[in-house]
Amino acid sequence: MRFDMPGVSKEDVKVSVEDDVLVIRSDHKEESGGEDSWSRKSYSSYDTKLKLPDNCEKDKVKAELKDGVLYITIPKTKVERKVIDVQVQR
Repeated sequence: MRFDMPGVSKEDVKVSVEDDVLVIRSDHKEESGGEDSWSRKSYSSYDTKLKLPDNCEKDKVKAELKDGVLYITIPKTKVERKVIDVQVQR
């Protein structure tokens, strides 16, 4: 998964798995300028919750923040497919 989070540092982002829900939270505050120049205040907040499917390994979720983009990798569990031949009756 990919989430655009421009201007956010990895210290501002919290990713967790609560039961079967992936939770992404971030609070980012920025102030710039001084007495002699224009001042600027910026505030961004993310609070996203996504229900995870049953066929994923919730304890192996990985997150990486790179160039303002949060990448989350959720590996799928290996499911063995069982094939059963069914007799067709006449």
